[in-house]
Amino acid sequence: MIPYTPPATARTLPVIDFADAFSPEKARREAVAWEIHKISRDVGFFYIVNHGVPQALVDGQFDWARRFFALPQAGKSAIDMRRSPSGYGYERMGAQALDEGSPADLKEGFQFGFDIAPDHPYVQRGLLRYGHNLWPAELPGFEAHSRRYYDALRALSHRLLSVIALSLQLEEDFFEPVLQTPIATQRMLHYPPQPQGAQDNRIGAGAHTDWGLVTLLAQDDIGGLEVRNADGEWIRAAPIRGSFVVNIGDLLQRWSNDLYHSNFHRVLNGGTAPRYSLPFFQDGDQACTVACLPGCCSAARPARYAPCTIGDYLDMKVRETFGAASAPA
Repeated sequence: MIPYTPPATARTLPVIDFADAFSPEKARREAVAWEIHKISRDVGFFYIVNHGVPQALVDGQFDWARRFFALPQAGKSAIDMRRSPSGYGYERMGAQALDEGSPADLKEGFQFGFDIAPDHPYVQRGLLRYGHNLWPAELPGFEAHSRRYYDALRALSHRLLSVIALSLQLEEDFFEPVLQTPIATQRMLHYPPQPQGAQDNRIGAGAHTDWGLVTLLAQDDIGGLEVRNADGEWIRAAPIRGSFVVNIGDLLQRWSNDLYHSNFHRVLNGGTAPRYSLPFFQDGDQACTVACLPGCCSAARPARYAPCTIGDYLDMKVRETFGAASAPA
C-alpha cells in the first residue's frame, strides 16, 4: 500500500517543447495547448524550447545590449525615455520601482516598440508605446539587428497566443485582431551585481506581475530570476540556453477571469558579473476592451473584473511604477 499524501506544488518551472505548436496537425497543437493550460492555472510561468527563433539572433541581441549599456552615460541620457511621448528609449538606473513601497529597482534599461507610421492616429495622439522610438547614434547596426529580433519575437508571440486561445477552447485566431496594431515592447535590461549594504528590499527588480497578455524572456547565463509558486514560495528560474521563459500577464488573467495566473516574480543578481535580459511584452491594441471570456464565467463564477481597455490598464501601471519618469523631459 502507498499511503496517500497531498501532492506538492512544483519546485521548478516546466519546460514545454514548442515544436508541435507549428504542426499542421491540430491534435499536436492541442497537446501543446493542454500543457500550457495546466501550468497557466498553477504558476503561470514556463520555459519553451524549439520555438523557431535562431540562437544566433538571440546571442546577437545580447551582444548589442552589452555594447549599449557600456556607452558613456551622456550617450545613453541623450535618448532618455522622458524625451519620447511613448516612453521609448533609455531607462536610467533607479527610474522604476516595481514593488510598490520598496526602493527603486537596481537596473537600467532600453526599450523600443511597434514600428508604426508617424501619421497614424495613435502616434498623433501621443499614446503610450506607439511610435517615437529613440536609437543611439553611436551604435550603427543596432537598430537594424534589434528590428530583426523584434519581428521574430512578435511572430512567436502570435503563435503562442494562438495556442493559448486553443487552451481556453477558443478559435486559434481569437487574439489576432488584438495583435495587428499592438503595444508590443522589447526591453533590454542591465542588472549590476547586488551591492553590499543595499537599502532594505532594494534589489534588481522588485516583486511584481507583468501587465499585459504574455511575456517572452531571454536570459543570459548569470541567473537571478525568481518566481513565486502556488504555495507562495520563491523558486529560481535558472537560465536554460535556447529557451524563452514565458509568463502570463495581468490582462490575460483578467480576460480568463482568474483561470490563468499572472504571478509575482523578481530579480536579484547575486553574482559578481552584470546580468542582462531581453523581455518582450505582447500587450495588444490599446483600444481593445478586455472583458471576461464567455467560457470563463458562469452563475457560479461571475466575472470578477469590470471591463477595461488595454491602454487604460497599461497607462495606470506605468504611472504607478515610473511616476515622473514616464513624462517627457
